[in-house]
Amino acid sequence: MTTLSRTIKAPAAVASRIMPTSVRNALIAGYDIASFKASGLPPRQLRAWISPLWFDFRDTGRSQLEYFIDVAGLQPSHRVLDIACGVGRIAIPLSTYLNDEGGYEGFDIKKELIEWCQNNISARRKNFQFRVADVATTWNPEGRSSVEDYRFPYPDSTFNLAYAGSIFTHILPNGAKNYLQQTARVLKPGAPLAATWLVYNERSMRLTSTAAAVQRHWSYDCGDFRIKSKEQPEASVAHEEAAVRKMYNDAGFEILEPFRADASYNAGRIPRDRSAGMHLHYSLSILAVRRQPADEPRDVANPD
Repeated sequence: MTTLSRTIKAPAAVASRIMPTSVRNALIAGYDIASFKASGLPPRQLRAWISPLWFDFRDTGRSQLEYFIDVAGLQPSHRVLDIACGVGRIAIPLSTYLNDEGGYEGFDIKKELIEWCQNNISARRKNFQFRVADVATTWNPEGRSSVEDYRFPYPDSTFNLAYAGSIFTHILPNGAKNYLQQTARVLKPGAPLAATWLVYNERSMRLTSTAAAVQRHWSYDCGDFRIKSKEQPEASVAHEEAAVRKMYNDAGFEILEPFRADASYNAGRIPRDRSAGMHLHYSLSILAVRRQPADEPRDVANPD
């Protein structure tokens, strides 16, 4: 938490109890403007669309950038694709790392998030571009394209790195297959995709008591994946590890072992209210590279 956030948090809490709504909203708006100027924080109501507010927006973005550089080999001159980019959590730290030879493209289904990024990030960095993805989901039911059919609006072999943060955690398998295939299409051969997934392993569940925990977080068994809610399947989707490996292989990716704790969405960031984030024990980052055209697909569903 930033010094500015700590300074304002306590009086803001008091104000929320004793001040009229109009005054409280004005204070929050002023805090949002000051926060962005001081520390690069977008408005709270926009941050809440992409992750719980108990995630530290700035630190999680910075941690992810460090991961890109240290593990995925990101260079300042690279071009980056941010899939479901939200309100600039990754774009803001990237804007201080990528140079004018590099570039960034992000897309998301929420128009208000994209507009904020255009007005506050693209306005300063012309090589940072944001688009609205007209995709139908639980949160955007009027979208014209389905997740299963959406074609990423970029040419083949464009990007040096792609990131998909907490989007495969909200996509059912057919949509996940399409997004992986689209990502492989727009990445340059040999370029990496860093993506977060909620992953469980059927064999491990049979050998340990973790089955009860998996069932508690995702009650509905759908075969190769599990969901939290029948009414809103996309709310939280956990995928079986072997099925994930097959999707990557079929899409033309080579997974770089091992699966890792994600730099942002990991158990180390569970809040004091443990019930709010225990599912993050199953949140993993998968780093994979697009295979070279001559590479032959391999059976990676059971790598041992």
